[in-house]
Amino acid sequence: MNAQHIAALLNNTASSVYDVYERRPGKYQLIIPIRHEDGDMLDIYLKDSHLGEGYIRVCDYGLTLMRLSYTFDLTTDSQQRIFDSILINNGVSNNDGNLYLDVPAVRLNDGILQFASCVQKVCDLRYWIQTQ
Repeated sequence: MNAQHIAALLNNTASSVYDVYERRPGKYQLIIPIRHEDGDMLDIYLKDSHLGEGYIRVCDYGLTLMRLSYTFDLTTDSQQRIFDSILINNGVSNNDGNLYLDVPAVRLNDGILQFASCVQKVCDLRYWIQTQ
């Protein structure tokens, strides 16, 4: 996978407004016009999936949970269950804070939008849980 391959996959969809930058070898940052409520851009990265050829991993390298921790901590079992439910319902996995979604390359745009939706729900978690 390289930046040109990713751009070609994305330009075959309605997502031609995406930009891709290689930040480290094999790790690409995706610039998309989806933002957090404070105007900051969503942190979305792409890399080769462990599922093999034809799959791309959409991930955040832990930045979503770091962002959430500025205003809210998952301290109770109830809060953790709601967080886990959001991930399960969006098909997103959590590996030590790194949220990720492995998608077939031909469905990359759908996977990016699915992942972005999940990230926004996680960041809005504090609104859904009443703290005591």
